[in-house]
Amino acid sequence: MNEKPVRVLFTGGGSGGPTLPLLALAEEISKQNNDSEFLFLGSKNGPEQIMVKQTKIPFVPIPSGKLRRYWSWRNFFDPVLILGGGLVGFVHLLTFRPQVVVTAGSFVSVPVAYAAWILRIPHVILQMDVRPGLANRLMAPVSQALVSYFESTANQFPSISLKRKIGPVVRQEIFSANAERANERFGLHPERPLILITGGGQGAVGLNRAVLPLIKHLLSEYQVVHLTGTGSGNNLDQDSSFFSHPHYHPLEVVHEGMGDLLAKSEIVLTRAGMGILGELAFLQKDTVLIPLPGTHQEDNAQFIHENNAAEIVSQKVLASHGIKWWKNFLDLREPGEMGKRLHEILPDGGTKDFAQLVFELTNKG
Repeated sequence: MNEKPVRVLFTGGGSGGPTLPLLALAEEISKQNNDSEFLFLGSKNGPEQIMVKQTKIPFVPIPSGKLRRYWSWRNFFDPVLILGGGLVGFVHLLTFRPQVVVTAGSFVSVPVAYAAWILRIPHVILQMDVRPGLANRLMAPVSQALVSYFESTANQFPSISLKRKIGPVVRQEIFSANAERANERFGLHPERPLILITGGGQGAVGLNRAVLPLIKHLLSEYQVVHLTGTGSGNNLDQDSSFFSHPHYHPLEVVHEGMGDLLAKSEIVLTRAGMGILGELAFLQKDTVLIPLPGTHQEDNAQFIHENNAAEIVSQKVLASHGIKWWKNFLDLREPGEMGKRLHEILPDGGTKDFAQLVFELTNKG
């Protein structure tokens, strides 16, 4: 138990992936220190605002630009937004006076990291993905510590001297997940095996369209919960007869009970973000990865697949040969083995290890 009061400023977002581990870290810090205080700086339009406000952590939206490596008219305005984010972040750093700043990536974090450097406040990066993102690489020169899931990834941050390799940072909801509660909450059949399909909090239009023919096939043996997301174009209700199937449960997003839903699932079809993969590793779930094409998710999926810890299929193959691919997958699958292997390469304990690092940094102040 740490008795010294702790003040931590979190920054990041843009999606649920980098937000949930930060909220999990806050849970663990609060568990060990009742006097801890938090502030979360995030983007105005990202899903992190809703996610943070469901906790007791104050959320402040700040201007957020993006360093695009392609032509866009927005490139003319982004420097102003980035500067604005830095100035607003600087003000909140002065007023909140955190002992440490923690980020899990995204461009909204970059100016805040430099503001923290000017004020000599330690800055910590959580690098979950196999391939470091541009935002984290931009923050590395002004960061005091790096927490990563993979040793090879940590080696790509030579300017940071304090590095810790940890297991996934997981929410308390995952630790206490219960499959029976999922039956009650989501109206699921207690005996019929469940397949969960999720494209993340903002959804995945391409993934949703690709899995539709497969879902119709799955319903002959399984019940399916399909998290379609809240993004534009994710609504697939044009096929009303399909959506009326008693064992098909389309939901935009799950705010409460996601841990129970994961615990209930026999197989999970998901994107390859490390946030949900860490939770699936803790629960030892067999997983099919459908990475977002042309992104860091492909690196995550490839690494995990090479370690026999999950299956991987492209969105294109799923859309064109989904049923054939699924039959072959079931023929080769040994139930539970992939989940166990996933747990081996992403072991437990990351949440406590991350909190311990934060306490070490705050005790130096």
